[in-house]
Amino acid sequence: MKISASEQVQAWLVALPPETKKRVRLALRGLEHGKGDLRALHGELAGFNRLRIGGLRVVYAQLPGRVIRLEYADSRDVVYENFLRIMESRLERKI
Repeated sequence: MKISASEQVQAWLVALPPETKKRVRLALRGLEHGKGDLRALHGELAGFNRLRIGGLRVVYAQLPGRVIRLEYADSRDVVYENFLRIMESRLERKI
């Protein structure tokens, strides 16, 4: 499995403290093999999945060709509403 990350996820990873960054990188290695606290999202975010790393969440999509695209990452309390807002603004720009 190959993992690619959005600019937001890349910047988020760089800004993490060293110990947290180690935990996230370890969880991402597990994600490559389909392991970890993974769950499909529902409702308006159907089609995306989340990786739980303690109080952090990474929203991702499985793409064709065994590619995982990390779309958005943040703390549990804001990740879903922020990602949904971004997705809605993308849709508005397409219209």
